[in-house]
Amino acid sequence: MKKLFRAAVLMLLCAGLLCGCTKRTIIKRVQDEEDLPVVSEDGIAWEQLWADWTDVYQDKDFYPFAETVNASISPEDNLAEFFLLLSKPISREEAIEYADEVIKGLGHLIAQQTPRYSDPGETSFGSYLDQYDIRVLVTEDSTKADSSTWILEDTVPAGQYRKFGAEQDGQAESQ
Repeated sequence: MKKLFRAAVLMLLCAGLLCGCTKRTIIKRVQDEEDLPVVSEDGIAWEQLWADWTDVYQDKDFYPFAETVNASISPEDNLAEFFLLLSKPISREEAIEYADEVIKGLGHLIAQQTPRYSDPGETSFGSYLDQYDIRVLVTEDSTKADSSTWILEDTVPAGQYRKFGAEQDGQAESQ
């Protein structure tokens, strides 16, 4: 009788354990949808992208002159605009290099998020940005309202690449 009782208890214990193991709630991964980045139809999580981009290009350790970096991309107008505001003056050459780094940096972050778009290169801002006219403005934040103080203002047509300011300086590169 003891053996029968032990066998019954053992069977009930095993049955209870097996029933508990089959539930999907053993390891339940709960994640709010709010925690997931919203991905646009072109495969880009814009909110995350803008946060990463500003973190890099407003970093005072690497860009001590940077005040804010702002951009907007308007598919309706076929235009990507970049507004790079500075906390202190820099040379035109430094502004040109900074603008190139910042815009190619955005192209790189886009290429990292989706393989649909290629990385920037020597003659490209990256395949996503290459489809837009790219307008850039670099100026000190304190004098941004006065266009005569702007260090750099330039627009590169969609599908083309050149260093910013090259056309105004009479040094346009042929493609």
